[in-house]
Amino acid sequence: MDPAERPDSPKGRTYCFGDYRFHPDRQLLLRCNEPISLGSRALDLLHALLRNAGTVVSKQELMHFAWPNTFVHEANLKVNIAGLRKALRSSPPETRYIATVPGRGYRFVAPVQILDLPSEKPTPAAVRANTGKLPTALPLIGREQALAEIDGALLETRLLTIVGAAGVGKSSVAIAQAARAACRFEDGVCYVDLSAIDDPQFVVPAIAFALGRDSNFVNTLAGLAALLRGRGIMLVLDNCEHLLSGVASVADYLCHLLPGLSLVVTSREPLRCRLELVYRLPPLPCPPEGNEAEAAAVLGFSAVQLLVHRAQAQGYQLDESDLPALAAISRRLDGIALAIELAASQLTTQSPAALSAILEKSFATLVSETDAAPARHKTLMATLGWSYQLLSGQEARLLRHLSVFSGGFGLEDAVGAANHLQKNADDIATWLESLASKSLLTPSYREGRRWYRLLDTTRSFMHERLRETGELRTAMIGYSLYLLSRFEQAEAEWAWRTREDWAELYGPAGNDLRRAIDWSFGEGENAELGIRLTVAGITLWREQSSFLENRSRVQTALDAARALPALDSSLRMKLIAVQGINLCQAREIASAVELLKEGIRLANELGNIEYRARMSGLMAGAQFFMGRHQEALASLSQLRVIIDVADPGSVEPDIRWHELMIGFCRGGISHAYDGLQKLAREYSKVSHRSQVSRFVIDRFVAIRTFQAVAAWAIGRPRQAIETAAEAVEAATSLEHAVSSVFVLGLGAIPVALFSGLFDVAQKWVDLLSENIVLIQDEVWAPNARLYQAAIDHARGLPDALERMRGAIDEMIESDMLVHAPVRLALLADAALLGDRLDLAEAAVAQAFHYSRQNGEHWSDAELFRLQAMIGWRRADLPQARRLLKKAIHVAEQDNALSFQLRAAICLAELERQSGSDEGALESLALLYRRFDNDGASADLVKAQALLSDPPPESPQR
Repeated sequence: MDPAERPDSPKGRTYCFGDYRFHPDRQLLLRCNEPISLGSRALDLLHALLRNAGTVVSKQELMHFAWPNTFVHEANLKVNIAGLRKALRSSPPETRYIATVPGRGYRFVAPVQILDLPSEKPTPAAVRANTGKLPTALPLIGREQALAEIDGALLETRLLTIVGAAGVGKSSVAIAQAARAACRFEDGVCYVDLSAIDDPQFVVPAIAFALGRDSNFVNTLAGLAALLRGRGIMLVLDNCEHLLSGVASVADYLCHLLPGLSLVVTSREPLRCRLELVYRLPPLPCPPEGNEAEAAAVLGFSAVQLLVHRAQAQGYQLDESDLPALAAISRRLDGIALAIELAASQLTTQSPAALSAILEKSFATLVSETDAAPARHKTLMATLGWSYQLLSGQEARLLRHLSVFSGGFGLEDAVGAANHLQKNADDIATWLESLASKSLLTPSYREGRRWYRLLDTTRSFMHERLRETGELRTAMIGYSLYLLSRFEQAEAEWAWRTREDWAELYGPAGNDLRRAIDWSFGEGENAELGIRLTVAGITLWREQSSFLENRSRVQTALDAARALPALDSSLRMKLIAVQGINLCQAREIASAVELLKEGIRLANELGNIEYRARMSGLMAGAQFFMGRHQEALASLSQLRVIIDVADPGSVEPDIRWHELMIGFCRGGISHAYDGLQKLAREYSKVSHRSQVSRFVIDRFVAIRTFQAVAAWAIGRPRQAIETAAEAVEAATSLEHAVSSVFVLGLGAIPVALFSGLFDVAQKWVDLLSENIVLIQDEVWAPNARLYQAAIDHARGLPDALERMRGAIDEMIESDMLVHAPVRLALLADAALLGDRLDLAEAAVAQAFHYSRQNGEHWSDAELFRLQAMIGWRRADLPQARRLLKKAIHVAEQDNALSFQLRAAICLAELERQSGSDEGALESLALLYRRFDNDGASADLVKAQALLSDPPPESPQR
């Protein structure tokens, strides 16, 4: 029997049982007015059982009813019956609908009520409006690959669903693809727009009208199948997400019966039919942030191409200066084609920069000015509202609450942030996947974990709904408390996780943490929560070296903490500890020391040995940078007492390298070099967990920073450069910008400049500048300017001396006095080369002042040499000779072999020029042989040239 000729229920008959209603003529099963998605065979079987409710229907009768004139195996019947039972969930759960009668068949056992409606609903105008013709569409931009992939997919399937987010361009792509494929079908393409149809029962009539038939004969699936039988046609069903069950039944039924039919569907979620192949249409590619330098780079992205093309069609004139703003607009709109087209229309009255600024705050300006656009495409918010209305209550509520996330999140994040909804993880996981299938969440995989993300446009829309429903405060508190627990866990795990693993796990949540803090101190009016979140985030900012942000946020929290007397004192103590570091980076080192003293007193009151040790270590570092070496040693002594009590043995090496570097500055060069050599051997590998809890700088890097300087001073320039390079590479590999700045500013660049390796120094100055920008640092910026000016002076560039002087003055003004004598010596040496004796003399005098004041004597020999050179330039040869011999003596006593070599070279040159010979060349030769002479420094090259060119014989000889 042909399916179209089978006896059927009277028109409009409805079967009611439990929570369900079944409309056979519409192939529609509802549960509590929600459509249930089932294949046409399962619905046919249900129809047969309901027609014979209470009696046994044999397997043969059922198979004949569902598969007329077709031989199928009995297993197909069992599978579909099982699917029916699964779909017919009952409340209470013990209710049964379909019973198996062994050896005979099946029986519908629940009570059934049959309703016969007296009349059918009139056919809406939206149904009759379907003519089957493809709409005329604007040329597609950036969809060549998508069209090619869809063409390929249609060679593999007869049912393709194009799925994507609201406004992404599904309809445009489907129409363009159908136009390209029409010639392959004998009967062409039939287009059906279902967007204005609000009842699944009108899906079949809409298709019938599109096919040119207005008859009751085609108001049933069987009639429609008869109409299409034998025709080679592509059927395009557009905008189906709100009629999913009805379209799924039609598609499944027609594709099974009609081998000549090709069906393309657009929907925000799949139909979930048996033969369906899903193609997910992605947004248009946008330029990544920071990729706006070249016009070609920006215009190479199809999102920008679409924006410019549509704007130009309305009168906009492209200017290259607009490209960064155009790129920002396309990113803000997530590459959503509809949003971009709506934005393009605004560029006739708004500049790109102005529109970009407006869109950062709201999408409300994105309104279509043409009457041709469908109502749901008139504004971006209307488009999103269309999707929102199709959600179940639970899905909509969850999505609203997920809008608090600023970026990606996993299942555990969603469960944690939505804990106040009191839903179990299984339910949330189910809703997440449902929302992803509806293209309202964008799923992805990262390190084997499934992540979800709301597009910015969707997030903005849902956040407004969250505010409208009065749920914003509840959602933000739940979200903030989850982040608090997460980052408290992060702090605990920081001590044992590898840097890479820790950053991968917690780094992506940084923006969410910032947002929660801002809300707590602002609209949320919950200062205590903001303080706790700030404290929890300290580890993240320390790892990311974000000192400018860290300082601002911690100061806000610290001010709030002082205004809350009842607040847990340990929170204030932790804030003080981190703000001590931040103030050092802000060129407020003296203020940092005073704040850390307050923190140490508070730690003593609380009996917190860990934080007392941490702040004592930080204070020692700050005092070292101020040149207060004696005070720094006292702080380190106190720290050693503390750790003897607490016994955290891992801190001893950090105390030791601090003591050695202070000893080096005070003139104990050999002792410091030997101690640093030993520490370097003990800590010969870069740790995957940087030990910066107390001293901020990675241990491996810090040891080698001063090892390099000591190696140069003691006369091993080759080792100095190699050690400096190793430390720079280690800091870079750790991606710890603070350690990079430390080694470059205090070790690597000075060693390169001492050695006269200006190309190497330039490379490292560039790297220093990059890291300073990265961490938004203030204290190291004058160092970079000093070093750059020194290189520029060596290359003969103007104004370099003034820039050197200005940079040193900045460092002195900010109490950055460590190595002040040797920096001033660098300036004096450059001034001598430029015949600026006044500047050189002032610099040397100032250098001696800081050498005496701070007890920093390691470069005293160099200062005496420079004093001698000034005297020589002023023709005071006896004074110059005396000072050079003093420089050689002081350097020899300190074992500062490199400074001794410099002074010996100058003395040999002086004696040669004066025509006297007091054994200066012989002394230089003996000293020169103490070096590993491989051309590792400019001084060695100069000494070799001097020794290779003996003085002319005197007339007496």
